[in-house]
Amino acid sequence: MRKVGEGRKLSTEDLVVLMLGLFQEIRKDITETNKRIDETNKRIDAINDSLGKRIDALYDLMGKNYETLTNRINALNDTLSRRIEETNKRIDELVKDMGEMRESINRRIDETNKRIDNLYDLLGKIYEALIKGATTQRQ
Repeated sequence: MRKVGEGRKLSTEDLVVLMLGLFQEIRKDITETNKRIDETNKRIDAINDSLGKRIDALYDLMGKNYETLTNRINALNDTLSRRIEETNKRIDELVKDMGEMRESINRRIDETNKRIDNLYDLLGKIYEALIKGATTQRQ
């Protein structure tokens, strides 16, 4: 390199030595680059493993949350179904009671109507008797 710096001509031997030196430097650079690539690949693998573990943990957490949510929904559905069933039973009982009350009221109305009819008949007979009594007194 000194000869090159001084501007002198290089012999064939010098050129061969220079080329061998360059090849050595290139090999050294390639080896260093390969080491850096290997280190980078190791870091990528570590990050990939870490990311995979985090993704697996998230899937597990989501699965647990999904299961918990499903259980809560099922519990709410069961509670609502039970309450609806109880409400329907109460409605059925009320409808039955109202039907019985309607029948009772209808019977009482019928009885009252019969009594009213009897009273009208009795009033009619009293009226007729009064009219007959009044006409017999006039005569």
